[in-house]
Amino acid sequence: MTTPYLVLARKYRPQRFSDLTGQEHVVRTLVNALKSGRLAHAFLFTGPRGCGKTTSARILARALNCQALAGPNPEPCGVCGPCVEIAAGNDVDVQEIDAASNNGVDDVRALREAARYLPARDRYKIYIVDEVHMLSGAAFNALLKTLEEPPGHIKFLLATTDPQKLPATILSRVQRHNIQLVPLGKIVLRLREIAQAEQVAASDGALALVARQAQGSMRDALSLLDQLFSAHDPAAGEIGDEEAAATLGALDTRVVREIVSAVLARDAGAALSGVMAAYDQGADFKRLAEELAGQARNLVLASLPGVKQDLPDHEVRALAQEASEHDGAQLARVFELLQLAQDEVSKAASPRHALEVALLRAVHLAPAGSLPDLVTRVEQLVKGGASAPEAKPEAPRKPPAGWSSRVLAPDTAPLRATAPAGATAPAGAAAPAPIDAAPKATAPAAAPATAAPVPPAEPAAEADAAESAPEPLAARWRRLIESVRAARKAGAAAALEHAVPLKIDKTAIQIAFRKGSAHATIVQESRAAVEAAFEKALGFKAPLQLVEQEAPAADGSVAEQKQKQRVAASSSRVALAREHPAVRAALQVLGGEIEDVRDLGEE
Repeated sequence: MTTPYLVLARKYRPQRFSDLTGQEHVVRTLVNALKSGRLAHAFLFTGPRGCGKTTSARILARALNCQALAGPNPEPCGVCGPCVEIAAGNDVDVQEIDAASNNGVDDVRALREAARYLPARDRYKIYIVDEVHMLSGAAFNALLKTLEEPPGHIKFLLATTDPQKLPATILSRVQRHNIQLVPLGKIVLRLREIAQAEQVAASDGALALVARQAQGSMRDALSLLDQLFSAHDPAAGEIGDEEAAATLGALDTRVVREIVSAVLARDAGAALSGVMAAYDQGADFKRLAEELAGQARNLVLASLPGVKQDLPDHEVRALAQEASEHDGAQLARVFELLQLAQDEVSKAASPRHALEVALLRAVHLAPAGSLPDLVTRVEQLVKGGASAPEAKPEAPRKPPAGWSSRVLAPDTAPLRATAPAGATAPAGAAAPAPIDAAPKATAPAAAPATAAPVPPAEPAAEADAAESAPEPLAARWRRLIESVRAARKAGAAAALEHAVPLKIDKTAIQIAFRKGSAHATIVQESRAAVEAAFEKALGFKAPLQLVEQEAPAADGSVAEQKQKQRVAASSSRVALAREHPAVRAALQVLGGEIEDVRDLGEE
């Protein structure tokens, strides 16, 4: 009869504390407790799946009942009766209970009754309860007394992946040991030992890929290695990186490395070609973005002296070699952009496009040097007279019909306005004066001193008429808003800035809000204070009327006018920045674009 095949996860399950991989902190505590005899009556092993919780409980049970010496042994001998039978799962004094299928009060009651009797042969009667968080609330309550004060011959070894579900009354009665995820480097070393024991040749990259896919779980790593061995043809020789990636359905790490290298080399075509290769392999772009960010992080850490990484030795050497070829500031910038890309890719409707945009951003915007070097280069370009490509001058705007403008060279006669042919000056008016001369009462108003078309000047008589005219509605409305703000009603004043004034006289002060606007509600709540401020500013009392309109007049509200002024000021600042020699030199060095120029005084 053929012996059935035993999977690697069972065949190479640790049988001694020294065989546990990546759990040195737990092993040290348990071994010292066994040496000193300070053994708790109940132990709780918690942690992720496949990292050694149940295995640790079984090894502890073997150490407690090992008959090689008179007392519990720090390491089970593995040859005595209890060691062999506990490993096989048929020791009468060591019972493994699955809490998922034995989670009722009756099951706990049966356990309590059996715990009263002495062990048949071993030193201790041991109960290993797996996934203990599956017990019901009533079962936990029934177990409390026995768990807190068990007979001297009883030991409880509990294991769970979800300790948050355990009642605090249970947690306070056990000695807790947190099992951790196994570091990648230690998984690779263990996989190499098993591959050599199984006489199967596998490349370092293939074993590293298996370890990454396991994500810290040693059991998962052994299951994946078993799958890799099963799919491999022994006549084909060594298991390579590509074969491992194809067998496990994983992304080839070579593609990840090539994409990041292309980004660092500022080769957009090669970076996008790598994305296409990953797409052809059926890669999940969210996982690809995570792998790219991880590769960039590893390069940053490799560039820092004295920083150790949890990676195989061959990968550490390759990362150090590549990191030495690039500036640390560029590596950090690429890492930052690829890290931010993970969130963008996970939320995007088209993850591939989001990843490609992020890679292009990293290619074109990542700095090529440290900040002091960049500043030095910019200063050298400015001092050397280097300049960015000249901006095309704007075409002069055409003056109004019948008017012409004349621009003279510097230090010549000032710009003058020329009247239309046939036009005559008002009676008693003198000839037009230069722009830089002070306007006289009988002369036309001066034109703006710019190269833009010069509008017709207004006679002094018209200016006098304007002074005697009533105050414009917009100006009066601004004055009323300021009166509300002066009355310490800043919220109401801010809401009034979103209103359009319709009428201001002794009969009423009528203003319009957009239909459904919340600003109207704010003003309505402060109506009394607003009317009092208006009365103080106007010198008479007039009722405030609020009107709702679907679309109030454009540019009618103070808020809209301020917004347009801010936009115009921002555009002006950006235009001035593009002409500044230092900024143009910086754009040459960094290869970027100006997105915004802010006035710190406004902020």
